[in-house]
Amino acid sequence: MVRLSKALYLSSPIVSIVASIVFGVGVFFVMKGDLSGGLPFVILGSLAALYAGILGLVFYYKMWESIQDGYARMSPAKAVGFLFIPFFNVYWIFQVFWGFSKDYNAYVDRHAINTKKLSEGLFLAYSILPLSAAVPFLNFVTIPVYWVMVVIMVSQVCDAVNALPPHGGEGAAGFVTGPVPIAAGATPLRRDLPPHSLSLYCLSGEFANEALMVPADGVSIGRDPARVNLVLSATEISGAHARVMPEAQSAQVWLEDLHSLNGTFYSQSGKAEWVKLQGKVLLSPGARFRLAVDGPEFEIRG
Repeated sequence: MVRLSKALYLSSPIVSIVASIVFGVGVFFVMKGDLSGGLPFVILGSLAALYAGILGLVFYYKMWESIQDGYARMSPAKAVGFLFIPFFNVYWIFQVFWGFSKDYNAYVDRHAINTKKLSEGLFLAYSILPLSAAVPFLNFVTIPVYWVMVVIMVSQVCDAVNALPPHGGEGAAGFVTGPVPIAAGATPLRRDLPPHSLSLYCLSGEFANEALMVPADGVSIGRDPARVNLVLSATEISGAHARVMPEAQSAQVWLEDLHSLNGTFYSQSGKAEWVKLQGKVLLSPGARFRLAVDGPEFEIRG
């Protein structure tokens, strides 16, 4: 579980500002010919800037680490490492910051987390502002604005990451990220389920009032018997529509939409509203899902 100390990481932009001032004072003395008076300021400013830079890189690494569930556009190491590539890093800044706001919001949707989303517009502006430093005269306005936005961005990311609930292991360890083997042919529905097993109870559709035990390798649902192991005939169902996988660390299941044409919709236990699934979501017993808007409906039972 990733947690970010706001006090620690807010010190990075503050130290960076102080370092710039101290370094500038040292350069001023050196240019005046006072090398012995200016050198300590230059060294102190350089060390402070190095500290702030390292702390910033750790911050970028941890913020990306917090949303690794197999769907993030980059790994934490890639997010940090590609910033060191000359010229390419101008483009990469947009992926690291603007891309994070998009991937964080998508993560929140996938896992049905009740928390405030990040402002993608704010993070886009934050990605653009550093480029303005190269524009004469304009940079006198944009650089102070940039440092204000740094403080806002760091604060918002800390709050956003700390609002995420813990999951089964850090990184991808607690998530299903690889391909799931799919057997051909239909899986028989059963009524004689062993006690304490997780099952799908069909509330509507051609298998209404029947139950299917969720095996360790999961259940894939759709119309194509060559690609799924629970075959439905409804025309609104895609060939491979959705997949249900047991969660390794708890008595829950992952529901994943397999890029279906008409979508998959879910409702968390005790909630009446239906949410269109983007990617996958963790469901507990009592939650329900539908294949298409008015398609077959299932309930997770334990």
